[in-house]
Amino acid sequence: MMKAACLVVAATALMALGPPPATAADILVLTPFGSRSVRALFSVLTEGLVARGHTVTLLSSGEPFPRHPNVTHVVSPHSALDQMDLFEVREGGAVFRLWMKAFPAVAREMYGNPKVMELWRRRDKFDAVIVNSAANEMAFPFLLDITAPFITLSPAGTEPLQLSYLGNVVSPAALPSIVVPFDNHLSLWERLVNTLATILLRYSFRRTVGRPLAAALRDTFPDLPDPFELYPKQSLALLNRHHLLDGSVPLLPNQVEVGCMHCHPARPLPPDVAEWMEGAGEAGVVYFSLGSFQKTSRIPAKYREVLMEAFSRLPHRVLIKYGESDVQFPPNVRAFPWLPQQDILGHKNLRLFVTHCGIHSASEAVYHGVPVLGLPITFEQPRKCARIARRGEGLVLQWEQLTPEAIIDSVYTLVHDVRFRKRVEGVSRRLQAQKETGLERAVWWVEYVMEHGNDYLRFSGADLSLVQYLLLDVLAIIGGVALVIGVVLFFLARSIFKRFWPSSSSKAKLE
Repeated sequence: MMKAACLVVAATALMALGPPPATAADILVLTPFGSRSVRALFSVLTEGLVARGHTVTLLSSGEPFPRHPNVTHVVSPHSALDQMDLFEVREGGAVFRLWMKAFPAVAREMYGNPKVMELWRRRDKFDAVIVNSAANEMAFPFLLDITAPFITLSPAGTEPLQLSYLGNVVSPAALPSIVVPFDNHLSLWERLVNTLATILLRYSFRRTVGRPLAAALRDTFPDLPDPFELYPKQSLALLNRHHLLDGSVPLLPNQVEVGCMHCHPARPLPPDVAEWMEGAGEAGVVYFSLGSFQKTSRIPAKYREVLMEAFSRLPHRVLIKYGESDVQFPPNVRAFPWLPQQDILGHKNLRLFVTHCGIHSASEAVYHGVPVLGLPITFEQPRKCARIARRGEGLVLQWEQLTPEAIIDSVYTLVHDVRFRKRVEGVSRRLQAQKETGLERAVWWVEYVMEHGNDYLRFSGADLSLVQYLLLDVLAIIGGVALVIGVVLFFLARSIFKRFWPSSSSKAKLE
């Protein structure tokens, strides 16, 4: 029922684009390696495309996508991210080692699947190929010998490495890497750290992840180029970001913001959830969730005890997404195994969202005008929290320093200091005042590139090496010429000096 409702919402929203195109397209969407939240994002794009009359064949791991006559779902045989514990990643920090082991195994298993290979053999029949650009290079064999537009969708938003593939090299002084907990306004020390992190991420990922993956793929596809040589061939990059949420950065015509693509106005809540929300009175409700990636039941016990003690002392009702039914919660805390997050965020009695600040949860909070208490775990979450804190849309606590008093004080500040609510509501109004939604923008650009190509969108800088783009070769020539001129002038001056002051020269020799 929820998926059917999403299709209705997508179809209604996309009516703003006008009548469907005269010729429906056959589109291939590839996200073989991704978490539930990433698959949900691609599900939204799929719903938007089929609402416009297109046919979508989607390759993904995990649960099936919406049932629709125009959607064919091919299941990729691996969803390791669903079992990942983000707290283990936070404490161990061995993401590259995990990916280095997982990627080749996932690639071999994926292309050992007859249904995947059958789809691969039909790759040239599609009118466009859309690929998840977040660590999904294992899908790149589908780009071999195709003439259809190659489009990427970046779930993590703005990553300097992804922007640079199309020639848009943004300075590390203005754009933090996804692995650092910085906002766009960087101090001297942060600029140093960010520069090193940006360089390290670029070359470490290629060396520790890209090369083993390419070697595994070439067992089946010996002619496959380096996956990182294929990124610059993309016709269009859809970026899951928005300048109102993530700050302004320079983008090329074929780099399009589609942030909040999944956001929608609140709908009526299920009766039991609505009753709990309505009964909160003036004190209102605090909502706690760590998204679809991290299971709340797997929060380390030392943190879970701190959270429950703090929640029990709040004057508010607390709503938690929690899958286990045998846990004893304080009287003011109610847990559900699944909750319609955006419908809760849009409820009049909600006072605060306590979240890990995953990109989708943070976007939904701001879209619905709800202040945030951020508890970032890993990946892009610390960077997102840093932006929210600097912009006055919430506060941030670190898990290692978590105490009941710190949580209670933060909740009190965010609920009673009207500046936070006014700030986030102001951004919410700006987001909802746009002439089109992120989904409408994404679908329009996909259709545009399929019909018109990207000849006039492509930046000539994409064909330049970094040395050429930064004018290092030109500076070398200028420096060389300046050096030659300097040497010539030196010897000329020396010759003139000797000619007109020979005695001084001879005296110097005698001495």
